[in-house]
Amino acid sequence: METTTMNHSRGVHLLAELIDVDPSHVARAVSTASRAHRTIHESGIHELTGEQLRRLVERDRFAVVIVANLAMRFAGRSEDALLLMDIYRASVGTQAQSTPTRKGIGALPEHHDHPYVQRAIRILQAAGLPPLHTDGIHPLRWGFQVQPAGEELPGWIFINPDPDCDERTGFAGGRRGYLAVMRWAGWGVINEPVYEGLLAAVHPDHRNNAFSAPSNS
Repeated sequence: METTTMNHSRGVHLLAELIDVDPSHVARAVSTASRAHRTIHESGIHELTGEQLRRLVERDRFAVVIVANLAMRFAGRSEDALLLMDIYRASVGTQAQSTPTRKGIGALPEHHDHPYVQRAIRILQAAGLPPLHTDGIHPLRWGFQVQPAGEELPGWIFINPDPDCDERTGFAGGRRGYLAVMRWAGWGVINEPVYEGLLAAVHPDHRNNAFSAPSNS
């Protein structure tokens, strides 16, 4: 068994880092959820290594979402617990959009039809983050903007955070909140801005490990 301090497994610590809560809240959530969810009970998540947790995410991501939701609630962050569920639903395509995404919302019109740009916009909107509104020439309302990274970086997108992001708190608060949201949705991220404040994320189809990020090199 791979363990770290406080007798919590590496898997518990990784999940705690991913959702920014104390490992004890994750461990308590595992114990609570395992009584009702067979996958969690059989996974032995208390003893999971990082690699085993990654495989559990691939096999039954919803089981991990249940644990994360409970851990957030045990940490006293009910709004963030709901946010985790909304992001999950958006990432797997089970949550209908409240309004249709039209050209100029969250991306320049010429990037509207890019599939990964659209997926990223839906995920970020599910996290309550405000998208840019533009006619392609002028910004009509300030917000985040998503763009494809280019053919040389298939699967990658760049995110320009909204101007007010530093004023927000919680799971999706601040500039790093954008990375936390995309990482929770299963995308790989670079932990620092790549240039001119842009954030980089890669779709899971191009990066299988949802619990690690590429280096800045």
